[in-house]
Amino acid sequence: MTLQKPKTGIVLASHVREPSGFSLGLLKKGLKKLEDRGIEVIFNNKYATTDGEVREEIRYLKSKDVDLFVIVPGNWIEPPVLCHPLEEIRNENILLLGFPESLKLIRQGHFLGSNSAFTVLRNALKQMGFKFKSIQEFPERDEVLKSISTYSMASSVSRTLRKTKLGLIGYCSMGIYTACFDQLKLRDVFGVEIDTSADSYILFKRMEEITQGEIGETGAILKRDCIIDEEIINNHSLEKSMKMYLALKKMVHEGNWSGVSVKCQHEFSTYLRCTACLPLSMLTDEGVMCTDEGDIHALLTMVIMKGLAKEGTPIYFGDIYKLEEGGFLMDHCGLSPHSCASGRTKVRLIPQNPRISKDGITTGGVVSSYDFKEGEVTIGRIENDREGSYIFHISKGNVKPVEPVANGWSTLIFTPDGDDNKFADNQLANHYVFVYEDIMDHLAELVKILGLKLIY
Repeated sequence: MTLQKPKTGIVLASHVREPSGFSLGLLKKGLKKLEDRGIEVIFNNKYATTDGEVREEIRYLKSKDVDLFVIVPGNWIEPPVLCHPLEEIRNENILLLGFPESLKLIRQGHFLGSNSAFTVLRNALKQMGFKFKSIQEFPERDEVLKSISTYSMASSVSRTLRKTKLGLIGYCSMGIYTACFDQLKLRDVFGVEIDTSADSYILFKRMEEITQGEIGETGAILKRDCIIDEEIINNHSLEKSMKMYLALKKMVHEGNWSGVSVKCQHEFSTYLRCTACLPLSMLTDEGVMCTDEGDIHALLTMVIMKGLAKEGTPIYFGDIYKLEEGGFLMDHCGLSPHSCASGRTKVRLIPQNPRISKDGITTGGVVSSYDFKEGEVTIGRIENDREGSYIFHISKGNVKPVEPVANGWSTLIFTPDGDDNKFADNQLANHYVFVYEDIMDHLAELVKILGLKLIY
């Protein structure tokens, strides 16, 4: 999922007899500050006074493919002038913004009347079943700008999800119940499409088509950036991993996938004798979100959290275990993106041991080993609920690296803000996702837009 700048469209509606020019000036001051926050603002710099003019503005914004429609009654305006045209965007993300009155402005001769129109419109839209967010404040205030910016970002991600396709190779691991999913339900709630057209055999055949010449450049990059264990060269795990990476990359491009999940166990481990850890790590660092074990819910979580974070923010997917000593242990299951490595460490590529295949023989594969960055993170996971919708469990906290618990796997401890037991009681599965950024507000806003249940 490639995100552009969130695009916010503005419609200012004013009664022709009221101080429309003054309302326009107030609005433009706020919009300039909104642009400074990285939001692309689409506004014709004029006010509409009839339902026809409002409809014209709405259609103009639709042609610009905006993520959020901000509707502003700049002063008193009769509700039908806005309510009727708004039917054209009933299913879009709408924010109703009204100005309060101000004794200071009234003494200067500016009694706006926006508050009256705002309250009537808000109640009318509720009665008509519109889903929207409302704010009653002057637009240049920091809290308003933050709220509009957060809502714009969440709206952008929610709309992008409707155009997103995720690849699933080998279907889901049926032995991990939380990896099971309902494709139609996901489509209905999130808008994403799950492409199950490729199975493990197709990937294996595509790997056979990769030439030595093609893997040369990839090998040179890994040799430059990583310390490579001789064993993965001798047992051909590195060569297989590079071929898998290049084959997956081609399949992602051809399928127009924003992310991919593979079912390593047991097809890869038993028949290919090579897990997907290194290929998935490399693809994730390139912006293609990845999970293993067919965990589509974790993959969807990754796509969303990556979309809400700043560009370049490292993201991680892995197993999580409650510790008796406090906090939660996390280490890799499928991938360790190199962008999560501390600048004080160099990534080591080591054998994937002792991952066991279905026939009980230790398989091959490559694991990326390093010391994690320390810092604040937002962690979370999406999962089914009994009522046919979805739960999003999120928390803020901190991570710090610790010595590997086994076989050189990169390991960290996550400490949630708040009570460990509460986080553990809410834990939805063995796989969780985190980003090195506080995106709690963005996630909470997106949850409202999508109609999910939120657990902190």
